[in-house]
Amino acid sequence: MNKVEERYYFSERTEKLRLDILARSDDDAIRNGKFTRKDDDGKTPFEDVFERYPDDPYIINLARGIVESWMVTEPIVFDRDILVGFPRPDRCIHEHFSWGITCDCEPEERSERVKKLADRLFPLDAEHMDSEGRRILGAAEYDTARFGGLWWTGGYQGHTVPSYEKLMTMGVGGVVDQIDRYDALTPAEDAKKKNFYEACRIVMKGFSEWIKMHADYTASMAEKSDDPTAKRELKAISENCRRIAWDAPTDMYGAAQLTWFYSLWDFVDCLGRTDRYLIRFYKGHEDDDIVAALIMKFWEQGVHCLTVGGVDSNGEDSTNDLSYLILQILRTMHEIHPRMAVRIHEKTPADLLSLVVTMWSEGMSDPTVVSDKTVIEGLEALGAKPEDARDYTALGCQEIEIPGKSNFGCEDGSINLAKILEYTLNHGRDRFSGVKVGLDLGGITDYKTFDELWNAFEKQIKYLTEPFIYLCNRGVDIRVANVAKLVKSPLTEACIERGLQLDEGGSIYNYGVIETAGHGAAADALYAMKTLVYEQGKISLEDLDAAISANYEGYEEIRRMLLGAPKFGNNDDGADEMACRVLGTFWDEIGKYKSVRGDSFTGACSLLEGGIVYGSQTWALPDGRHTGDPLGNTIGPRTGSDKNGLTAMLSSVAKLPLRKGVGGSSCNVMIPTTMMETEEQKENICALIKTFMMMGGQLAQITTATLEEMQAAQIHPEDHEDLIVRVGGFSAKFVCLGKETQDEIIARLSA
Repeated sequence: MNKVEERYYFSERTEKLRLDILARSDDDAIRNGKFTRKDDDGKTPFEDVFERYPDDPYIINLARGIVESWMVTEPIVFDRDILVGFPRPDRCIHEHFSWGITCDCEPEERSERVKKLADRLFPLDAEHMDSEGRRILGAAEYDTARFGGLWWTGGYQGHTVPSYEKLMTMGVGGVVDQIDRYDALTPAEDAKKKNFYEACRIVMKGFSEWIKMHADYTASMAEKSDDPTAKRELKAISENCRRIAWDAPTDMYGAAQLTWFYSLWDFVDCLGRTDRYLIRFYKGHEDDDIVAALIMKFWEQGVHCLTVGGVDSNGEDSTNDLSYLILQILRTMHEIHPRMAVRIHEKTPADLLSLVVTMWSEGMSDPTVVSDKTVIEGLEALGAKPEDARDYTALGCQEIEIPGKSNFGCEDGSINLAKILEYTLNHGRDRFSGVKVGLDLGGITDYKTFDELWNAFEKQIKYLTEPFIYLCNRGVDIRVANVAKLVKSPLTEACIERGLQLDEGGSIYNYGVIETAGHGAAADALYAMKTLVYEQGKISLEDLDAAISANYEGYEEIRRMLLGAPKFGNNDDGADEMACRVLGTFWDEIGKYKSVRGDSFTGACSLLEGGIVYGSQTWALPDGRHTGDPLGNTIGPRTGSDKNGLTAMLSSVAKLPLRKGVGGSSCNVMIPTTMMETEEQKENICALIKTFMMMGGQLAQITTATLEEMQAAQIHPEDHEDLIVRVGGFSAKFVCLGKETQDEIIARLSA
């Protein structure tokens, strides 16, 4: 089989599965794929458990509630299903890996029953973090920082990838046996550890019983069916479920079903290096339908990310038949989920990268490509063992983790460096509200040399980083108290050995991650002042102050000069060095602090639409940017500031200290399909992307839509419903995006 040119086609059975998914579901806004689930069924498993056991520890009742929430849900099996398993109904009270038990309605809208149980259902909420913010900063100052475009603390997602390899190897029973062994070694007086082990045991045994419930349910369906084909298929499903309910899988059918079952319990989060842990079960084309059925489950429920390719623990290429098959299935589906990442290294097979570029040439924005060189070196610099660093995976919206061994926080918080510069140029004050949040080190006219300006900016970064990190850690406190990742903990290495849940340092690697916004705008503004004000004397400090205060109204000539100054993203050494200096200064500063999980912080930049939101709250800057303009959603230059083409932009980004931002730092790359029409063009793109990966780039996410297609889609969305673009960490149907986001993406090609 030609791994690139020979297309994958669904069988009659899997094509029916695909069409059924399309028929029974609607796109869920822009990010979560189909996300089909039943409406609230009126059942209240978490409330029931906490009322039934009023004196038992929270973690035990949480585990019981998780199990009961699945066991009271009748299985759903669709016609011609190969794999089974469906999400719980969309109940008001549920648990999620971001915060623990959550309630979808506001506190004042909760039922009297939930209000009565609130202190026990929700041990900590955001008020824990907010009250600390008001205490250390003052109410007005905290609100201005939190809601005025400076930072967002405490995170909310907390993606991690549990060890599916461990599940495939040990089976559910083996994991329970491990829990029992460590529990037996724990002294009875260590109640905290004993409770953790009991909670993990409840979850895993409940998981086993839930799988058996599916075995019994499909066996009953088979007995009642008059259709010989359906009877045979249902019986096969039942037997498969019964085999994996306790024991490790022995074939692809069992491995795929167990993977999907656990993914459901993990709230359909991220699946890691799927081609690595499933390849030993793959027997060739006879398993293709099973793999396709698994990918369709991922698609329907909006799995956040799969990763294929890359090196193995010894540094050798690990690309295999499943790497190609998964990509070919996704190529045929041509959808935005599941998100895909392909790891690229020096010896990546030419066919694999060629297939990736071919998928882009056909209008897909997946897969993202990730540099093994940059990421592995960055993880090793943080302290990861080489063999562990080589096993990293992309996850979420292009963050980085070591599956089954890490908890990097994935969005412990985010901060706007452009806003810090705004404070620095305005006596530490927010220009919108006038509230003083930062240090009063002067205003624009007070900095008589560039060194004075830079030193003030650096002091402002250091001053604001301390409370920012403190509040990010208070967000982790919430997750710890609420045991947010209980389902993930048994399959994360060291949690069972240490007797610690994931968010309190249970995993081997526990780095914090800070999303970083506004670095490009801040660097461009600083470099414009350095060249036009301090070196060339073309603009006076007084005139610049007046122009910025007026948002450039009446100061068009000054704005024209500022816009004309060299910008990051054009392979200009001076502008690029400033971007490196800004980013490196901040990432070095956060590296001095530790997450409450135990390890230091690292940087990241995968902001979704955060660059647009932060930009709307950031005043005009000395780069010529107007108040409210977007800041950019990835590690690349600010939208519209790169003028010298794709190669120059990638060269600039590759200079950044991305090994210090190993939490996941994506770069938006515009490669319209018109640039990939011929084989020669595709080969050139392959070479360009691989060079970027080897030069120091970290992640590249691609938008292939042309300018004309996007402009036409704004006018006639009904004719462009399959047009796919990249936002700032995820793919989306262009017509599902808001006008402001559409305009920002169009501006990337309009510069």
